[in-house]
Formats: sequence, structure tokens, C-alpha cells
Amino acid sequence: MDLSAFSLAGRTALITGAGRGIGRALALGLAGAGAAVVVTDVEEGAAARVAEAAATLGVTARAQALDVTRPEAIERVVAWSEREVGPLDVLVNNAGVRDETADALATTVEDWDRVFAVNVRGPFLLSQAVARRMAARGGGSIVNIASQLGLVGMAGRPAYTASKAALINLSRTLALEWAPQRIRVNAVAPGPILTAFTEWLHRDPATNARYQAATPLGAFQDPNEIVGAVVYLASAASAFVTGSVLVVDGGYTAR
Repeated sequence: MDLSAFSLAGRTALITGAGRGIGRALALGLAGAGAAVVVTDVEEGAAARVAEAAATLGVTARAQALDVTRPEAIERVVAWSEREVGPLDVLVNNAGVRDETADALATTVEDWDRVFAVNVRGPFLLSQAVARRMAARGGGSIVNIASQLGLVGMAGRPAYTASKAALINLSRTLALEWAPQRIRVNAVAPGPILTAFTEWLHRDPATNARYQAATPLGAFQDPNEIVGAVVYLASAASAFVTGSVLVVDGGYTAR
């Protein structure tokens, strides 16, 4: 196989929730593979810092503030990206939030709706906006960052687990619908990765021990562990892959 198929040179990628954690690693990883990147985050300053770092890799990198719960903001940022950076070949839906409560009986309607607005509706609306443009150009790649908790349950996170399961099945449905337009849609399901999002789990000795015991390759790995999977799904190396869920969880769901 020609390893140049993994190159993203000449392509443009938009990444959401890219100001920190997994999103930051993905923005830098895609840039390292040659893609021009649009780094978006609800915090514009965080996005700008990542875009600066990505630009040092020799690619075009621009930042935009984006709240994925706002449909008008999604359309504005997608249109701006295509106009100012280039036609979007790759979309990575990474932005996500978790439940505020830790008990299904205590979960409020507001919290449930907030989690689904960010974790499911946002990726759908972004995919919709980008796919309209990709279809006119003959295709592209959409990668949704789900979770191993979209494949298995976890007590105390009803909205988060349900939303990630919904994102996985949304990926499959969009893959089927958009295949005739050569738009590939896949999901990546990371396991326990050490970010600000999961640091509280890592710090608690009992929780940490439980995750370590459940993860054969060791829990709370570096966000860069997710980069290879996303570069693969964004590139021509995965040209015949759509509707798939690539699990990168250190063996968490293999038990």
C-alpha cells in the first residue's frame, strides 16, 4: 500500500471543541498530516492558541469561536471556513459535554437537553451544513468522536452514555444516506483518555483503580492516542470505510 494515502496535504479540516484535550490533539495531528485546519471552540482564545501551534507545522490554521448549540453560528462558521480557508474535505465533530448530575433519578430535563444539544444535535447540524457542500464537490469525510460509553453502559451518566450511543447510530445512518454522494461518515469511540474532562476521575483513587482494572492497556492515556484513528478515517487510506465505529479504548469494551 502507498503510505501517501494517509497524507492530508491539500485538504481542509474543521474540528470542533478543539481548544483543549482530544480536540487539540486532533487539530494538531491533522495539521501534522498536512491538512489546513479550522480550529473551533466555544472559547475563542483557546481555539486561537491551538491554531497558532498548528500554523507552526507549516499549514494554514485559523480559529473561530463556535457554540455548536446555535444553528446560526454553525452556518456562519462553515460558510466562513469555506470562504477564508478552503472547501471543507474533513469535519471532525469532537465537542462534547457530560451530565452535571451523577444519578438518573436526579437528572433534570434541562441537563438532559443540554447534553443532547451539544453531543448529538450539534454534530448533526454541522454534518448537515458541511455535507451539503461536500455533496456538490463529490464527497468528503465526517468523523464523529463518540465514546466507548456509547457502546456500554455506565451508572451515573445517563445523558452522556445515551447521547454517545445516539451519535454512533447517527453516524451509521448518515453513512448510508450519503454514500451515493461519496461522503463517508464514521465514528471513533475513545476509552479513558486523560483530559480536563476526565481529570476528576483520574484523581479519585477508587475510580482510577476501577478504570485501570477495566482497561487492559491502562486507562487515562494521552489524547494523542486518538490521532491516528482520526487521520486514517479522514484520509484516502480509508476510502472504502464508512458507517464504522473505530474503538480506541485500550480493550475496555473487549471484556
